[in-house]
Amino acid sequence: MNGLEEKYKGKVETKKVNASSEYELSNDFEIQYVPTFVFLDSTGATVDKIVGTNTSDIEKRYILLSGSH
Repeated sequence: MNGLEEKYKGKVETKKVNASSEYELSNDFEIQYVPTFVFLDSTGATVDKIVGTNTSDIEKRYILLSGSH
């Protein structure tokens, strides 16, 4: 993800999941297209979802979640 994981390390936790092999998890989060980025709050509730690789939109979510705004 172009260094976003490293840039926000310690502020935002990032997990990568293979949607093809993790069918149940993909189904739980309603993943229909790859890549899909699901953003969760500290309780595990979904707060946003982005389909695609628009790094600018993804970083905006990282900033909001990290409290760096």
